[in-house]
Amino acid sequence: MKEKKLIAFDLFDTCFDLPQANISYKKLFSALGILERRRELKKILLTSRKSMEEILSEFLPHQDIQSHLATYNENIRNEVDSVCLYPETLSVLSDLKNKWYELAAVSNLAVPYIQSLDRLLPHTFHYEILSSDVGVCKPDVKIFDCLKNISWYHSDEILMIGDDLNSDVQWAKNAGIDPVCIDRKSLWIRYHKDYISISSLEKLLEIL
Repeated sequence: MKEKKLIAFDLFDTCFDLPQANISYKKLFSALGILERRRELKKILLTSRKSMEEILSEFLPHQDIQSHLATYNENIRNEVDSVCLYPETLSVLSDLKNKWYELAAVSNLAVPYIQSLDRLLPHTFHYEILSSDVGVCKPDVKIFDCLKNISWYHSDEILMIGDDLNSDVQWAKNAGIDPVCIDRKSLWIRYHKDYISISSLEKLLEIL
């Protein structure tokens, strides 16, 4: 593997732990009878700065949604407050910066969860490519274009770390980036045909 200069990280299930991911959204969509449109709505949430109230007002212009929104807002606050770092996250990111790697956050992140990034990892990443800012989600290769344009690194100088085989591993491969998949159920570093898998971020220091 060619020497890397920029290490890009997915956030949730890679750096952050969120035990009840998307529960608040699903409860709200179910209560409003639009659960079957959750993928469409979730994509809007992930790729825009619109609030849930703005989005629902467009989808359900004649429906009273305020009581449902009040419950949702309370649930989402509790959910966001529950986000925590995996035990090794801070030390690994610090070690990488001390070794002169630049770091990027590349994440499908709805607006409420940006609070978690600001609270848990303030001023940690040299570059933040968030879907709600750039208007597209992984695995859209346009996110890589955003990362490349803002960092000035070529694809072979970047390493992508994430937990999802589609939106992290395959996305990186499609963009010519070497991927590393984090699989916390495993105990080993595994060398697959097209990518490496590791059991924790600590193992990243062993393969670089």
